[in-house]
Amino acid sequence: MKLKRLFIPCLLAIGLFSSCLKDTPYLDVSNTQPIIEFGQTTANGVTQPLQYDSSGSSLETDVDTAIGLLIASPQVLSQPYTITVGIDTTQISAFNAANIANQTSEDTLTFTMMPSSMYSLPDTVITIPAGYRVGRIPVTLYLSQLPLYTPYALPLKITNGGGLLISGATYPNNSSQFMWWFFRYY
Repeated sequence: MKLKRLFIPCLLAIGLFSSCLKDTPYLDVSNTQPIIEFGQTTANGVTQPLQYDSSGSSLETDVDTAIGLLIASPQVLSQPYTITVGIDTTQISAFNAANIANQTSEDTLTFTMMPSSMYSLPDTVITIPAGYRVGRIPVTLYLSQLPLYTPYALPLKITNGGGLLISGATYPNNSSQFMWWFFRYY
């Protein structure tokens, strides 16, 4: 008799718990739309594009470098994409406002736009070829012209994704924006 009373609850428990076995533990991204964004690497300025040299020699030369663009997609794309980037000075204003609001010291730096004579951005329209996920925006920095104790910023923004979804277009984040900071103190 006890066995009959336990049979139905056990059968229901088995049915309830076995339904969880059909769930996949991974998010299926195979049908997501490809996204274009600035990659987060050392070359992109996460720790600046330059070496930290206490002798100052790295700031006395001009530097040819690049900023990376990244296509985030489940698979490599079979067609080329043309991406447009541009200068976005609103980032400097937003950064300065947030920086001043969060500082209690009088040592807060207020950044200004780097003068166009101190950098060269020859290509603002970049084509990422078919079969590739990374593009590069060539930049030359004329650091020999960087004055002492003057904080500059070079802010960029993806203005046209060329048919790709621009990161941050539907949910704000910083992957569609990029800003280098420059401050020479020696």
